[in-house]
Amino acid sequence: MTPINNPVTDEEITYNNIQSRTRNIVERTYGVWKRRFPCLSRGLTTKLLCSTTIVVACAVLHNMSLRFNDNLPDDDSDEEQDEDVHVPEPNWQPADGFAFCEVLIERMFNA
Repeated sequence: MTPINNPVTDEEITYNNIQSRTRNIVERTYGVWKRRFPCLSRGLTTKLLCSTTIVVACAVLHNMSLRFNDNLPDDDSDEEQDEDVHVPEPNWQPADGFAFCEVLIERMFNA
């Protein structure tokens, strides 16, 4: 989900704030996964079913490493690496996303 361009209402502003904070957490998590599992930073060239299985396996292994206190050492080099990675634009119909976003805002913030 993307932020709303030019939010007008308080609900839209609140949505943008929450969306931004959530996206930040998700992107940091992906950065940690890329450091722990280099195959993710190089990009997966497998079929979709295999790629999703690999990502889920990496998530499970990462959670197990956290549970067993097997933390990665701090490394500042991943910040430079993240800038070089090109993220392709999602392939969906924008109108569907806007409609979904409006419904979400209505349900979450106008209760």
